[in-house]
Amino acid sequence: MSFQDFGSRSSTASRPTPLGGRPSATGAATMGQGALNQISESLLQYQRNVGILEKIVQSLTKTTTNSNKASFRDNNKDELELQYRAQADVITQLGQKVHDLIHLHRQQQSSGTGTTADSVLKTTLIKLERDFDRVQKQATALTQTVDRLRQQQQQKLSAVHQESSSSSGAAAYEQYQQQMQVQLEEDRLAEQIMREREDEIRQINRGMHQVNEIYKDLAHIVASQQDQVDAIETQMEESRANADSGLKQIEKANEKYGSSNCVIS
Repeated sequence: MSFQDFGSRSSTASRPTPLGGRPSATGAATMGQGALNQISESLLQYQRNVGILEKIVQSLTKTTTNSNKASFRDNNKDELELQYRAQADVITQLGQKVHDLIHLHRQQQSSGTGTTADSVLKTTLIKLERDFDRVQKQATALTQTVDRLRQQQQQKLSAVHQESSSSSGAAAYEQYQQQMQVQLEEDRLAEQIMREREDEIRQINRGMHQVNEIYKDLAHIVASQQDQVDAIETQMEESRANADSGLKQIEKANEKYGSSNCVIS
């Protein structure tokens, strides 16, 4: 189940606004759920782009590690650098979008009625904020990794070139390779953490789907009860009209034949 499926289902549970111009509890909950659906979709897109950025960073790291005393600015690295800059710009824009949506929905929730549905929506928003913070930290960590990789690469290559003419040059280069292996291990650990965060987001998606089903059931119950109330009201109006009509006929008979001949029992 994706956030897109959840959004399409939540749109079918909307109810008309009752008399007085104020939305019902079910309608307000549906509106809040629609906003959470938009946040979830943007957060999922943001998380996917962070995953793409992570793969680019891994490619940069591998290319740098496998380069044997080559320049950092070879063709393959130049292409990866361009991809990294483009993806970093996209992630920055998506992150700002998710942040603005969460801030806007937080302001709207401050005027809530305090119902059970409002509490569920607030809890869900807190989970989304927490997951957004985690993914945002992951994106920041990837950016810092690339910055650190560039700095270390320049420093290490400079040291290797300076010491290449001496007997300690080979040992320095070997140490550099070992440090890069440690960096690769850290990147693999970051990838594992990212997978765990993806599982948490999927669990939130399933939970929101269940909440959506509850809202749909409540809307169906309210609609069925409204039909019954309308039927009772219609029958009462018909009974009243029949009683008024019968009374008028009795009054006419009384006037025509006299009170002695017309008795109401």
